[in-house]
Amino acid sequence: MDDDGPFVETSITARLRGCKGDVLARWTRRVRDDPEAERPAEPVLVRKVPDLFDDLVEVLSASRRAEQRGGEDAELVGASARVEEHARLCAAQGHCIAAALRELSHLRAALLEVCVEQGISLGVREAQVLHAALDATMWTTAVEIEAATRAALEDGAARLRLATRAGGVGVWDYDLVTGKLRWDERTREVAGLDRELEVRYDLFLASIHPDDRARVEEAVRRSQTPESGGEYSVEYRVVGLCDRVERWIAVQGRTFFDAAGRGVRMLGTVIDVTDRKQAEAARREELLLRDRFMAAFSHYLNTPLTSITLAASVLAHHGNLTPRQARNVERIATSARRMARTINDLLDMNRSRFGGSVPIAPKPEDLHALCKSAVDELRVAHRDVPIQLDVQGSGAGLWDPERIAQMVTNLVQNAIDHADPGSAVGVTVRPRGSGERGGGGERGSGDRGGGDDELLIEVHNDGPAIAPELLETLFDPFHRAAVRGRRSTGRGLGLGLFIAQQIARAHGGAIEVESKAARGTTFTARLPRRAGAAGS
Repeated sequence: MDDDGPFVETSITARLRGCKGDVLARWTRRVRDDPEAERPAEPVLVRKVPDLFDDLVEVLSASRRAEQRGGEDAELVGASARVEEHARLCAAQGHCIAAALRELSHLRAALLEVCVEQGISLGVREAQVLHAALDATMWTTAVEIEAATRAALEDGAARLRLATRAGGVGVWDYDLVTGKLRWDERTREVAGLDRELEVRYDLFLASIHPDDRARVEEAVRRSQTPESGGEYSVEYRVVGLCDRVERWIAVQGRTFFDAAGRGVRMLGTVIDVTDRKQAEAARREELLLRDRFMAAFSHYLNTPLTSITLAASVLAHHGNLTPRQARNVERIATSARRMARTINDLLDMNRSRFGGSVPIAPKPEDLHALCKSAVDELRVAHRDVPIQLDVQGSGAGLWDPERIAQMVTNLVQNAIDHADPGSAVGVTVRPRGSGERGGGGERGSGDRGGGDDELLIEVHNDGPAIAPELLETLFDPFHRAAVRGRRSTGRGLGLGLFIAQQIARAHGGAIEVESKAARGTTFTARLPRRAGAAGS
């Protein structure tokens, strides 16, 4: 290729353009067979390399013509600029630097291999120009992608700082190898630490309230064990190192481990939750005062209620009353009993809402007998509603008899209130897994040995289905569901289902409900034979 004439130059570029398909095919194979590269669906520069190849040939051609003219000219500068533009386009697509550079190196190798195979002999000048163009492309690609990556990282960091500042979130970083602890400005504010003071681990420990320090140190140690997954989440009090202000903070973080499973770094966030904690404390105090008030108020009301109940009992048995007077006395006694139950419900509700539970005194009892007693009382009060009881298996277990009777009464009363007029209410007591709810009559299926650990009390009524959106709040206190536009006609304040649920939980069980238009509604109380033996 020592001939400087236009024929040689034209011959080289023409032959290179004719080999474009072979060069691209070889390039594609080299990229896909590269053992050190990832295996994407296609090369990242697959849409750029064909045009880049054309521009490289054009640079070669322009260089040859410029040489014949005695130096570089605008044509060569323009061709070289088009080559570098491809590099900038690669950067704009967000390609990885390593992947782009490897693919450009494979293009160089593919081009040279095809030249050798096709007998295209490049002179020193042509080889220098071709290598220089590819080197410039690779350099520009690396610079542009690095700049774009740095800009994206800086933008992301700026967005993170803005978000954390707006949300009042502090960020901290603890290097477990060097012991270096870094707090951002917000974390320093929360810890009451001046900007000038250096953050050290001993200062971090000193900022923790003495009553919480051991708990926090244990949480840190636990997060640095691989079996913990590195999770670090704790709420505790701090006392400002400089301002001495006590604050509650919520800290979230994670420990990162090396290949040997040693903790090497902890990263996390901190949020000031003092307002929430103070509100929670105020709420607890409010509930405590309310509970004390309700307890005092109930004792105050129970005294006159006891007198009313005793007086009504004496009149009913020894008053020599007329039938009308006897009915009025019975109304007085019934109203007094209802008021006493309402007071007890309110007391139970307050205990549960305050974080306690309904008190129970379990002892060996027959659940069948307890349910039968409760059903018999309801039959007397609701003579127009058929209440069917079906008991199966053994009813032996540990139960609080008064609480179980209260739970059954509440569930059956609720079923009566919402049943279709004239329809029956069914109550089934059976071991779990012993079959479906029976219906009709009052019968036993014999003792099956009591081997099942749980008994079920199922209370069924035919009536309108409970709307799905109401199921989530059905057991909330003061919930009184409307039926066909009316409210429950039962006694109380809408605490019946809530109290029933609390009694089941106190026995270690739970209550579930299933309601379908075609099948009616069934409340199922699940009770372990040993009270408190199962969680709710």
